[in-house]
Amino acid sequence: MFFKYLRKPTPTDLLTSGESFQYYEYGMTWMGWRSIPMCQPIYGILSIFIFAWSVYYLPFGLLISCVLDIKNYSPSELLTVFQLFFDAVGTPFKVLFLRLHLWRVHKMKTLLNEMDKRCTSMEERYEVHRWVVRCNMAYLFFQSAYIGYTMSTFLSSAFSGVLPWRIYVPFLDWRKSKARFWITALHETFLMVFAVSQALITDFYAVLYGIMLRVHIRLLIKRVEKLCTDPDKSENENVEDLINCIKDHKLIQESAQVIRPVIARTIFVQFLLIGITLGLSMINLFFFADLWAGLATLVYMNGLIMQTFPFCFVCDQIKSDCELLENAIFHSDWVGSSRRYKSLLIFFLYNSQKSVEFTAGTIFPISTGTNIQVAKLAFSVVTFVNQLNIADRLTN
Repeated sequence: MFFKYLRKPTPTDLLTSGESFQYYEYGMTWMGWRSIPMCQPIYGILSIFIFAWSVYYLPFGLLISCVLDIKNYSPSELLTVFQLFFDAVGTPFKVLFLRLHLWRVHKMKTLLNEMDKRCTSMEERYEVHRWVVRCNMAYLFFQSAYIGYTMSTFLSSAFSGVLPWRIYVPFLDWRKSKARFWITALHETFLMVFAVSQALITDFYAVLYGIMLRVHIRLLIKRVEKLCTDPDKSENENVEDLINCIKDHKLIQESAQVIRPVIARTIFVQFLLIGITLGLSMINLFFFADLWAGLATLVYMNGLIMQTFPFCFVCDQIKSDCELLENAIFHSDWVGSSRRYKSLLIFFLYNSQKSVEFTAGTIFPISTGTNIQVAKLAFSVVTFVNQLNIADRLTN
């Protein structure tokens, strides 16, 4: 069953951390990222076509159309093309970076499954299962939202009698007949469904990883809080529990180190583009768009925010959890412990102060504060356009 990874937990059938990427990997298969052993040659050909069509053809198609047909564009149509063009230009780079570092995603999943082995109690396994289900639900929600933008733009254009995105199609003039118009419009819509799905693949792996990393950090905090609280355990057993917690923390840091290079590159590209595209969208919404185009632009702006904000928010939560881990280590019941235990605890406390953080292009931290600063650029663009009366000049 397709929805078996959304099932309720039962003691004999619990999901693992790696399965939080299940629907994400389904999407990768449909988009040509994962080969199918049974029909690998055919899949390889289709994969090349899908990437060439939905990743590389899209920005060139928009640019060619803009050059050939710019005189016939209304200001709203021109801004719609520009906002999509800048967003589409970033996708090939994000796809390239993720493709080159896809092995890191697979290794990160392996490390998450290693962390699961320390979840020995049923309470911990249930907690992992619940968050795996939430991750799978989150992917389905975001996939629906991305496709929702595509369909809303298509419908708004259909009601207005214009093409949704004006993507260039060789040997097909959509103005000559209604049949050609609908063929071109449907081609654009299918192309955009694949394009936004490719964008989701390059954006959402980090969110899924960040959520599951938080789960294991919080479970580690609970284990630390239980150290030396069982009166039936000997000193050696308490030392063993502490060593296991240190190993868990090492796995957490190792997984972050593995995935950090690919996150740094893909999020950096997105940060570079979101301010420009969001600014163009706001100009279109405030000055030029009609009702249907305005609704489509609102959905698109929501999609832009969804590309970066969730992971930025998760990064803030991870940083907060790392601080809670430090406090949990310091306030654990260590007063009456042996010298060896205290030495190990000091070593653990020192390492825990190295918080799990991610940066965009190793330049600025990934956080909601950074995301807000980038989004402010959009308001700066709108203010600039308003002060120079550029909107009135384009309208006239």
